[in-house]
Amino acid sequence: MKKIIYTVGAIIALTLLYGCSDSEKTGENATEIEAAKIAGRNAARSIITRHWDDTSLLRKEVERQRALRLRYDSIGHRRSAASFDSAFVSTVRTMNPILGKFVEKL
Repeated sequence: MKKIIYTVGAIIALTLLYGCSDSEKTGENATEIEAAKIAGRNAARSIITRHWDDTSLLRKEVERQRALRLRYDSIGHRRSAASFDSAFVSTVRTMNPILGKFVEKL
């Protein structure tokens, strides 16, 4: 019975260590993920606050704002990049659903 308890405990400990190793390798933490989310919201606000007569200019601005996501991708922080993109799209979609549909397609 003791062997089973020790084995299960060891498996749980290894699982926890394996789950934490990705964050430790990349140096990504909750603070950086939250900062990426805030940056995504700010990028979305720069698009929402303007009136767009030309869709090609809108497309270029969306691509320029989404390029900020590459900063996280380039250093291997996938969760921060995903957080940025999610906050960006959801903010645009919430504030202007029609514009949000356009941004989602890009």
